[in-house]
Amino acid sequence: MPVYFSDVPPTCPISHDQPVGPMSPYLFSRPMFIRKAIPPARDLPSAITVANIARSIVTALVNNQVRNNVYNPPNHGSLTAAQDKHLTKKARWVEQKDKRVKRKYKYYGENKDGSKNKAIWLITERIERMVWYDHGWKSYMTWEYGDKGEGEPVR
Repeated sequence: MPVYFSDVPPTCPISHDQPVGPMSPYLFSRPMFIRKAIPPARDLPSAITVANIARSIVTALVNNQVRNNVYNPPNHGSLTAAQDKHLTKKARWVEQKDKRVKRKYKYYGENKDGSKNKAIWLITERIERMVWYDHGWKSYMTWEYGDKGEGEPVR
């Protein structure tokens, strides 16, 4: 968006909750179009005038496409931006689930002296090996847990 400079400072006519004075310094002698008040309805012609003013206010609030100098175009159909052909919809790295290796291990509780308590135990299933495949580079990556001396394998 281009920026233009002139001898007159820029203004931003943002709507106010309260009307400002007619000779405010930032208006630069521009006319104000803020209605001070709706006149009271005393008879049929003034009631019609008040109804028309209220209708124009409601119409401007509902149908006005410009709010605080920002244009919001109406939605006519389903217009979308051009799709980026380089965005991939599927992940490059995919796990080869048929090559996953799992083993069950039995862990024992500890006594106060640090020895195994055979009365308290727990069996867990641990992933020992995973294989991943990269579609972009057509290569594999293998992750192995390794033997850390934890627990006893359950056969």
